[in-house]
Amino acid sequence: MQIDLSWLKLHPKDTDSFHLEKLYGNVEIEKGIHLLEQVLVDLEVTNTGRLMVGKGEIKANLELQCDRCLNPFQHQVELPFTVEFCSEDNREFFKNEETFIYFVEPQVDIEPVVLENILLSMPIRTLCSPECKGLCSICGQELNLAECHCQEKEIDPRWEALKKML
Repeated sequence: MQIDLSWLKLHPKDTDSFHLEKLYGNVEIEKGIHLLEQVLVDLEVTNTGRLMVGKGEIKANLELQCDRCLNPFQHQVELPFTVEFCSEDNREFFKNEETFIYFVEPQVDIEPVVLENILLSMPIRTLCSPECKGLCSICGQELNLAECHCQEKEIDPRWEALKKML
């Protein structure tokens, strides 16, 4: 996902728009997170003089694994993101800034920023639906498909003698 900033570098206070597409086709970017089909990025970059600020939107279709039932499911992502580019010539003005993408050549690869934003947008717990019942902790039956007949509460072995009296 390369963007060319050569025109924008020569035109301070101007804006350039980019539409990027990359076909991934079921690539695992993190354990349990697969990129399906293509990722679309619309980005508008403005040259502020010393650096360039980009604001855009990422659209992707992901395949995730449900944390309760362990089944795969598809999840659409549409998220805004920002990115800041700085020419190596201006690096001295921003010595301690680690969030910028510093560039020498006008061709800049934004794929790492796009993938990072997708990963950061993931919830801590991924669920196929809020109503997902998950798996039985005793027999492993998927409770969305059928009920299991396991004893729901395990009895503490210290109380086992009282159970025999009943």
